[in-house]
Amino acid sequence: MAQRIESIRGMEQDTGGVDFIDAARGDLRLITGMITNSRYTEEIGQRLFTLAAEVGCLLGWMSYDAGLEAAAQKNYAGALRAAKTADDDMLGAHTLCFMATQATNHKEQRAAVGLMESAASVSNRVPAFMKSSLAAHETTVYCKAGDHKRAAHSLNRAFAALERSGSDRPAYLRWYGESQLRSTEGRFLLASGQASRATDSLEKSVTHAAPRDQAVRCGTLALAYHRAGDLDGALDATDRALRFIGTGIHTQRGVERLQEVRNALASHQSEPKVKEARARIAALSAA
Repeated sequence: MAQRIESIRGMEQDTGGVDFIDAARGDLRLITGMITNSRYTEEIGQRLFTLAAEVGCLLGWMSYDAGLEAAAQKNYAGALRAAKTADDDMLGAHTLCFMATQATNHKEQRAAVGLMESAASVSNRVPAFMKSSLAAHETTVYCKAGDHKRAAHSLNRAFAALERSGSDRPAYLRWYGESQLRSTEGRFLLASGQASRATDSLEKSVTHAAPRDQAVRCGTLALAYHRAGDLDGALDATDRALRFIGTGIHTQRGVERLQEVRNALASHQSEPKVKEARARIAALSAA
């Protein structure tokens, strides 16, 4: 079961999670059926609840990426309960980070900060790699809440912890590394009015990212180039995002990011290249 979950996690990073939601739901049903109907040792029981938490959190993320917000919340809540039963505080904190991200993107900033504070309560008991992930999520939450000073402090701690971390990490954290942190840095710089610096960080974040993340981040990169006054850079990043999604990557977040780009480019719509880019985004959104 752990191998199946890892396989789904890898595939959803390549093409987006919507195609694998049903498979993950089936795995979760199988695991919960084992928990309910089987006999097992305490050690195996703990492992089953850990797997249930991992699948639940992954399902929450895939649902969120596909725009299925209610399903995401339900799966995150189930994952949190399973992690608690498994006595796995780190996995529980990891799930709370994703819940905070969803809340902050829905402008529920007070709830997001509360969730993030709960997640960070384990920071003294987890390895450096998890400390970095916690601090990176804090950066996002505080940035969206408008507290750029605390966001900057969290970002510095995230980089410092990442430098101290080793390569040993749980499967559910293997996606996290410098590429993800550079994306967080870029979004922070963009939100704090440093668009030119944001483009450098976001370009670095795209280079080594999984295909689905490249599609989403190129949209953010386009916004950064536009705010920095580089229309050609914005159009190039837009084209990259459109081409990624055009290869079969399914991500509602990526589409929504491009819709933001389309709105931002409206002031240049008399330019033929801009007109073409906006039309391609409109066609993608309609599809």
